[in-house]
Amino acid sequence: MSHTASAPPKPSADSPPWAPWLIYVHDLMWAAVVTAGYIVVRYHFEPRPLPVDMLARATLSYVAICAFVFPSFRLHRGIWRYTALNDVVRAFQAVAIASLIQLPLLFLIDRLADFPRTTPLFVIPILTACMVFGRLLRQALTHGDWAAAFRLEDRSLPAAVVVGTTPSVSDYLRTSRRRDRQVRVAGIIALDETRAGRTIQGVEVMGGLSRLGPVLKSLSAAEDRSPQVILAERRPGRDTVEAVLAAASEVGVQVVSQGAGGLLRPARPSALLDRRARSLNLGLARMLVAGKRVLVTGAGGTIGGELSRQILALGPERLVLFDASEFNLYAIDQQLKEDGAPPVWVCALGDVRDERRLEVLFEQERPEVVLHAAALKHVPLMEANPCETVLTNVVGAANVARLAAAHSDALVFISTDKAVNPTNVMGATKRVAERVVQAIARGGRAKVAVVRFGNVLGSTGSVVPLFERQIAAGGPITLTHPDVVRFFMTIREAASLVIQAAALPPPDTHPGSSQIYVLDMGEPVKIADLASQMIRLHGLRPGIDIEIVHTGLRPGEKLFEEIFYDAETVRPTGADGVLAAFDTLPLWADLEPKITALRAAAESRDEVETIRQLGELEPAFKRA
Repeated sequence: MSHTASAPPKPSADSPPWAPWLIYVHDLMWAAVVTAGYIVVRYHFEPRPLPVDMLARATLSYVAICAFVFPSFRLHRGIWRYTALNDVVRAFQAVAIASLIQLPLLFLIDRLADFPRTTPLFVIPILTACMVFGRLLRQALTHGDWAAAFRLEDRSLPAAVVVGTTPSVSDYLRTSRRRDRQVRVAGIIALDETRAGRTIQGVEVMGGLSRLGPVLKSLSAAEDRSPQVILAERRPGRDTVEAVLAAASEVGVQVVSQGAGGLLRPARPSALLDRRARSLNLGLARMLVAGKRVLVTGAGGTIGGELSRQILALGPERLVLFDASEFNLYAIDQQLKEDGAPPVWVCALGDVRDERRLEVLFEQERPEVVLHAAALKHVPLMEANPCETVLTNVVGAANVARLAAAHSDALVFISTDKAVNPTNVMGATKRVAERVVQAIARGGRAKVAVVRFGNVLGSTGSVVPLFERQIAAGGPITLTHPDVVRFFMTIREAASLVIQAAALPPPDTHPGSSQIYVLDMGEPVKIADLASQMIRLHGLRPGIDIEIVHTGLRPGEKLFEEIFYDAETVRPTGADGVLAAFDTLPLWADLEPKITALRAAAESRDEVETIRQLGELEPAFKRA
């Protein structure tokens, strides 16, 4: 058994600051009473009188030794959840060591003159019982739990404090007990009106959110390893998350949440979204997908992969995964196999730029629903490669739209908020593609839906994976500008919106109007705040443990993004959190010559002409 050096008692998290000293004095008083009491009783059966000087010497020496030994065993910690069998053993060890130290000390002082040699044999069990009884009495009076001393807690597990409302905490405790324990729950911080001192499934409520900091500091001082904070709320709100992270990072404690299969994992940045997660209307979505042949372009990307997983859960007849990257296609194929997804998918390698490859694919697979996620999206890279961006984002979208309009029932095109008043090539190409896809599909067989995204948390090339890598490397985190703000959504929300948009009934709009679906993403998030909170998620302190440096805006980057044009009319839809924007739609006959000229410039790799043609097609394009 390892011990720490003797130290003054430190506050336990479930008690006021003076409580550890009360426990300390309680134990020393019992040490004096039991030692003196045994010697008095022992001499009661002797024919000679009690040597008072020996009694005083033995009692005071034993109390002094206990005063040194007990803090080494952290007996003052107050027994967080209850006096478990672990604590009985710990008390027994401390008392035994104190008794063994006393014998040689008294021998050196007076050769154990008049001291009963049987004293340790009786003092050890009696003093242990008295010390445990005081703690057990407190537990029984608070929670009515007399059986606490017979429980064995696995102290090899890290201690944890669960934060949440009563229902969410109850759900977590219930599910955690059905599997192998990952932590030892020490207490609860309530986000609702649950009063301190009450219990939820046998675990004590330590107080409200303001108590989290003191609780974590006390628990860190009492434990051999760093504790954890378990955020039990599914969508706690930004203010709550910021308060939890501030308290946790101050003590160097990691914040975790319950993930798939109930396993604990580091809390995700999605917890920082100050809104509830949007849900998919499964009835409409299943009507769109069940028993149908579905094609996903860009299936190996972040959004394409999540789309594929959600579609497979809706019972398609066949799912075609199309991607230009061999590795990405292999990766999503392996992931679906490992997930045990229904084996109704096939992988098709090819590029949306290649018209003949797409024609063969549509002839062979005859997709009824097409979800077009293939795109080039990294803003600085696209600024340096405008011709390639046009060929994939505009020409590729036109190729897919032409075939879907002729052969499919539904087409969804994935756009971006960067398409609104674009200042970069990527945004401009997506804005042109929005209008091209709708113009081509107008009057065709397929119902078309354009979906405009904000930033997707955790997608390939986004700031979240970059920040994660930089934190793992010890920093610094690099930000372009302290005032940059962005709209954010989760990967799951983004994929759900695509399916939801395709499943919505056609709008009642006049001919020649276009419709674009946008997720109501709440308030934009400041990237600097996101970086700071991600540092805190790891139990670190921004600016102290991990530095944040500013590198300046990159080519084509804006301080803030917009999700609608001023000319667009915005209306709610019947779907959860989905808005629709309407605008005048140009005819394909008017667009086609301009798209042909743009394509020719891009194919000849004439960057100057390509940029000029983009500006003619989208007058709002002002390159930064």
